[in-house]
Amino acid sequence: MSVKLLFFAGSARKASLNKRLVKAASLKAEEFGAEITIVDLKDYPMPIYCGDIEESDGVPEAAQKLAEIVKQHDGIFIACPEYNSSITPLLKNTLDWVSRLKTDATPPRTPWHDRVYAIGGTSMGMMGGLRGIQYMTQLLINGYQLQVIPQTVAVGRGHEIIEDDGSITNPQVEAMLIGSMKALVETAQKLKS
Repeated sequence: MSVKLLFFAGSARKASLNKRLVKAASLKAEEFGAEITIVDLKDYPMPIYCGDIEESDGVPEAAQKLAEIVKQHDGIFIACPEYNSSITPLLKNTLDWVSRLKTDATPPRTPWHDRVYAIGGTSMGMMGGLRGIQYMTQLLINGYQLQVIPQTVAVGRGHEIIEDDGSITNPQVEAMLIGSMKALVETAQKLKS
């Protein structure tokens, strides 16, 4: 059974290492038969979340468009740049705005619900964004009540290991990424059936 997976990085930078990780992860997921979509959050600009903005203007059109894409997928891979031991403001703001859209279910659900998540990150340092990955994992589980697979991907020295075309030069990192994408695809298949 084919599953649809969405991939994005929490960075708007054109030369983001985490966008390279998104490319690498999507290629591995395709090898397991997944249909993939890659989006760039810079294409979905939103103001910093503020309840007053939501009350006066509603949820931004960019959040609504992204929510429609999210709803078409069974699983999501998020590559998290680490900012000061946390995640980027861009990523948190995107998560928050899209979460403001609710379904008619009881209790109400957001577009982020009813799918499975895999988390990864890379950096030029040795830890590979591990603190941002840990923060993101706990945020999705505790803050949004989402299902996250335990096979996270932290790639230290990503600029030396992940090529622009998504190829991986380190066999251990490649094996870690394969394991994560296999688990994401298999979990998404189980949830879909």
